Amino acid sequence: MIHSIALILLLSSLCFPQTKTSSTSSGRAGPQTFSLGKVHAIGSKRFPEADIIKATGLKPGATVTGDDLKQAANRLAQCGLFKEVRFSFDGVSADYAVVDAEELVPATFENFVWFSDAELVERVHHSVPLFNGSVPLTGNLAEQIIAVLDSILKQKGIEGHATSMMQGTLAGQLQSLQFQIDGIEAKITEIRFPGAAPDRTPLLQAATKLLVGQDYLRSTVGATIDRNAPRVYGKLGFLKAQFGAPKPVVLKDDARQPAIAVEVPVQEGDQYTFAALNWSGASMVPTAELAKGIDLKPGTPADTTQLGKGISAVKELYGAKGYMYAQVRSTATLDAEKHTATFNLEVKEGPLYHMGKLEIQGLEPERTQLVQKVWELHQGDVYDASYASTFLKKHPRELAALNGWAARFTQTIHDDTHVVDLSLKFEKFQQEAK
Repeated sequence: MIHSIALILLLSSLCFPQTKTSSTSSGRAGPQTFSLGKVHAIGSKRFPEADIIKATGLKPGATVTGDDLKQAANRLAQCGLFKEVRFSFDGVSADYAVVDAEELVPATFENFVWFSDAELVERVHHSVPLFNGSVPLTGNLAEQIIAVLDSILKQKGIEGHATSMMQGTLAGQLQSLQFQIDGIEAKITEIRFPGAAPDRTPLLQAATKLLVGQDYLRSTVGATIDRNAPRVYGKLGFLKAQFGAPKPVVLKDDARQPAIAVEVPVQEGDQYTFAALNWSGASMVPTAELAKGIDLKPGTPADTTQLGKGISAVKELYGAKGYMYAQVRSTATLDAEKHTATFNLEVKEGPLYHMGKLEIQGLEPERTQLVQKVWELHQGDVYDASYASTFLKKHPRELAALNGWAARFTQTIHDDTHVVDLSLKFEKFQQEAK
């Protein structure tokens, strides 16, 4: 990312007779100085004028030079929060015009277990006025924040150093800038779920037990809770259960190895029982056949975990019939009085795919010919996405010569022709019997 920085200094304004000059001991004239009357900042839709002015380091009434004004503009430009910085000076007032950078990401504090986020943001903002909880993808703002965080740690007597790291997705999209303390081990000793019923708390703790004994990191804890805890309530039919943000609680205050409890607030909501399934969009597969994969009975808990497994089974069924991109969208209609749930399943079947070319790798010619002879999914047939994974198991007698071999398969899906090419790569995993 390239930031354009325009610095405009009205040189004619440096010639006012009331301005002061200074000289060096050698008799040379020093840089021309001015008594700064006012500082203005305009153009930002994200930051108050007062914070921008504070970030320049300029104060009305101070004696400044042209270089001081330029350096103030540079400070604004180098932090990365503005894609353009301009200034003018008329001998009395310094006016800064900025254009906000387009992309910021949230700042997160991974293991600052002694402080709340709000406290850290407030304390850093006091020294870094342009920090309000978000940071740019470029510039030196993160370095400024780290310096303040190190100062906070030192005041607290905590041994460690603040560092930062960008967090992104597999697709490459940056999501946050994580600040972390290196040099400490904040061990999790227990997980608490305030708001959960006593008989459900052990289930939640069992679902998240892998966190106990681990170092506390906000992102890891949050991801584990989000992945595992809702399943406990989904299985029991608590369809409106909500979890608050995990909060670290210091049980043993130690500068290097604090002991931490993690508190996850819970709002359970009402429990619902299963009433019925409503299907829509399914035309190529009878709904009665689709429903066989969803093991839910009226009057039992509206188990969304079982529903999820059933939806996966439906997608596999469609894949076996050549519908490679079949999707199932689920919603629920809740009866608040009867506490029942009807699951609505909307099917989008997508196009039908056929078998394309078969490539066999890793076998000598005789075994290759054997596979080709036994293989029943021929070019032009409706494609079966499950066939390759079950091929060896379905033909143990015919393929006895392949004992000790395993096959990995790769599907190449051609969306333009609705054809699937298949590659089978055989590998030997044990010695053949002699």
